[in-house]
Amino acid sequence: MTASSFCSFTRAAIPMLAYADGSLFIPHERLLVFSDLHLEKGRAMAGHAPLPEMDTDTTLADMQTAITRDNPDRVLFLGDSFHRSQMASSLPARHRTALHDMLSGREVIWITGNHDPDLPDFLTGSVRHDLTLGSLIFRHEAEALSRALSRPLSRQSSVKTLEISGHYHPKIRLSTRARRITGRCFMATSRRLIMPAFGAYAGGLYVDAPVLKAFHDDQMEIFFCHACRIYRYAYSQLKHNT
Repeated sequence: MTASSFCSFTRAAIPMLAYADGSLFIPHERLLVFSDLHLEKGRAMAGHAPLPEMDTDTTLADMQTAITRDNPDRVLFLGDSFHRSQMASSLPARHRTALHDMLSGREVIWITGNHDPDLPDFLTGSVRHDLTLGSLIFRHEAEALSRALSRPLSRQSSVKTLEISGHYHPKIRLSTRARRITGRCFMATSRRLIMPAFGAYAGGLYVDAPVLKAFHDDQMEIFFCHACRIYRYAYSQLKHNT
């Protein structure tokens, strides 16, 4: 299957671009979305796991590359931007400066997550629990029930909403002729898009895990991120390959 650094797709009648780095761009909103940065995870885990404390530098550099690529008017973070709320408050000055510089002049929205329910005042932009933009609903964790998603926007409209979330860090394992490979992925159903974690040290949950199976539907697609390329598959093609 051919692949490039991005995958163009449409949900809720809205064209979008999923990138191999795990970010999402919505052109008509000039909106760039990141999920689960888990900044400062290395520092938070110091003394508990042998992780070098370079994840924040790597993740911020990758963010800068994505922002330069799309030059968005708005940047949205889907929660768990910091591995711990207290790590956000003590973010080193060089990282605060890097965040401020790359986000300056743009509308910035930080959605809170389970790892960072309290975000520091020095961040550029506004803090919210969730966000609705037309037919798009952004939140950290996908709703367990689909009833809210099945309602039209109004009595006159048949347009369904699309929920865009993170939290689960979806990943998938594929078998090739040479070997088995594992990578982060987007889970795209007819009503939901669950984004992969963007953070350098963020782990992942396989898409066939019971908690994620609850969100599957017959139209589900997987956008598999591997080696700076993204591959689009119907999940039905992969069920016996994971």
